Amino acid sequence: MSAALILAILTPLSASAEQAISHRLVAQTFSLTDSNLQARVWSDRVPEMLKFRKYLQSTPGGADKPLVGVVYTASFEVERKQIVVSVISNNCANAGGVPNLLFCPTRVVSLSGGKLEVLGDIPDLLVTVSEGDALQSSARKATIVTYDPQIHQITFANVDGGERTELPQKVVVR
Repeated sequence: MSAALILAILTPLSASAEQAISHRLVAQTFSLTDSNLQARVWSDRVPEMLKFRKYLQSTPGGADKPLVGVVYTASFEVERKQIVVSVISNNCANAGGVPNLLFCPTRVVSLSGGKLEVLGDIPDLLVTVSEGDALQSSARKATIVTYDPQIHQITFANVDGGERTELPQKVVVR
């Protein structure tokens, strides 16, 4: 069998072998005073958050409040780049009184060679958040982020009690 024929046969198989990868958003704290990935992603919001946290520290009983922010995050390795989805908990809006369901600012960024590029900025993604980060406790309610290598796209879905609801927001990964 010729090498060209073998390649022609194997190429469609390897292309179809690429499957979508999904991760649930996971809570992460980050320092508002250090240089770190999340502080870079949200550099336009960190000064406001830092000012508020310092105010909290100045109130009675607030001296022990750390200078940190909270994000819900997931990341993917795509063509030697790190793709990070970051949902910041600051300035989230309640989603009609439903517990653990909020509209939050979200960014999808690409990190390669120390260079950060914003691929998508979603002002109000509907996300499921939880204070505890135990996988078991939030398995029935979660926001799932999926990267589809076939179409180079990030999509979002919320899961509640085994029922999955796809969200309309999509971000193209370049």
